[in-house]
Amino acid sequence: MTEVPLIGVADVLGAAFEAGDAAHATRTKERGNLEHLNDLVRAIATKHFSSLADRFTPDITFELHAPPGIPWRRSARGPEAVASAIEANFRSVCDQRPDPLSLVAQGDTILLMSRETGRWTGTGEPYEMVFAQQYTFRGKRLAAFRSVVSPASPPASAG
Repeated sequence: MTEVPLIGVADVLGAAFEAGDAAHATRTKERGNLEHLNDLVRAIATKHFSSLADRFTPDITFELHAPPGIPWRRSARGPEAVASAIEANFRSVCDQRPDPLSLVAQGDTILLMSRETGRWTGTGEPYEMVFAQQYTFRGKRLAAFRSVVSPASPPASAG
């Protein structure tokens, strides 16, 4: 994969989904979930945060595990709270350049490994993170999001 602006992530996830899976064309459920994920990514990249809640199940859960010093919301439940957490987290960073490393989809679950560089909005300080993300879909909506984040270069304020 390669580093792309956040808006370009949806364009590269399809290739990640197909990589190493000769049967990818027959995996229609997984491809549908990938399209739902791509829709979420596009909404976030274009800062259409108000449209996110409609893409979630009523009982959606959000868990983000990150070390102290990372100024992100860690958990939320319900569509409005999750949309608010996502918006707050994405507004704390700018100039994001994600580098999706691997994507695995099976049934209702997508697992994504990625690296990202960017800057903290409040300080302008650069960051580099590694993410493991799990997306669980029910129907055409996101039901659960879990992420483990590790800074490759923690902000100076964290040290």
